Amino acid sequence: MRIKSEKLSKLFLLIYSVIMLLFYCCYVFLENYRLKQSQQWISKNNLREEDVNSISQIGTWTTIIETTFLILFVITIIFVVYRYQKTPIKHFIILNAGLFAGIALVSFVISLTTSMLVGNLIQPVIIPTILLAALFVYRLWKTRN
Repeated sequence: MRIKSEKLSKLFLLIYSVIMLLFYCCYVFLENYRLKQSQQWISKNNLREEDVNSISQIGTWTTIIETTFLILFVITIIFVVYRYQKTPIKHFIILNAGLFAGIALVSFVISLTTSMLVGNLIQPVIIPTILLAALFVYRLWKTRN
């Protein structure tokens, strides 16, 4: 069901962007914490069971945050494509392209200033970027037909 107004709410896009950035910041924080903890664990000769549980827990939380980032993106794509047509999808694509490019740039800068790897930092946006490219191709195909 399509609504009469084809205008995607600026408030919706703002809230979406803030939530995505919040999840990304949580991911970076957890990755940084994991890296610092791993440096401590490497300095120990023997790992205790508590250390192994901590390693597992940090990995679980990092995966949960990364998955939540992806799920939020997919739900928003479905909402925008189902609910709107041409112009709002264009705004959504532009917003996400800017958001992901910004995240990639920040990841690069963080990797230069810390010992964190840029690949680990951009990991949450790899699949959403591929999906965004697919949405762009879909929009081009839809406008041509």
